[in-house]
Amino acid sequence: MSALDWFKRILGQKEGEASPPSPPPAADASAMEVAGLNFMTAIEAHIKWKSRLESYIQGTSQENLKVEVVCRDDQCPLGKWIYSTGGERFGTLDTFGEMKGHHALFHQCAGRILETAQAGKKEEAMRLLQYGDYVRASEQVKRLLAKLYVRLSAGA
Repeated sequence: MSALDWFKRILGQKEGEASPPSPPPAADASAMEVAGLNFMTAIEAHIKWKSRLESYIQGTSQENLKVEVVCRDDQCPLGKWIYSTGGERFGTLDTFGEMKGHHALFHQCAGRILETAQAGKKEEAMRLLQYGDYVRASEQVKRLLAKLYVRLSAGA
């Protein structure tokens, strides 16, 4: 499966499906980079946040997550790209603007979940992680990154 096909399959997923299809072989990884961002890596990193937060809530994480960092959308590699090269080159595209907004919401929700867990409200934190706005924001970031990649790969 080519990189482009992988992203198209993500776009074809129905809302709420657990995970994207398996990515193409690593040899295709360079094909997933556009303007300094590896789109596959960005999607996978945001998918992994769910298990990272879950581990934190359950007390099994070794990470020292800080609300003031997690809640910011300009701290992860995708956020840094959005506020630099990505924004400069693609900021006028509707898909980019949508993705930027959902990415910001994703980090706000992740920060809220973390803050709730740190306040000792583990059940509420888990509920927010599994059923709250976080779920929708995460899905939208994944879909909009795939949509943006497909559009940029097509040269549109």
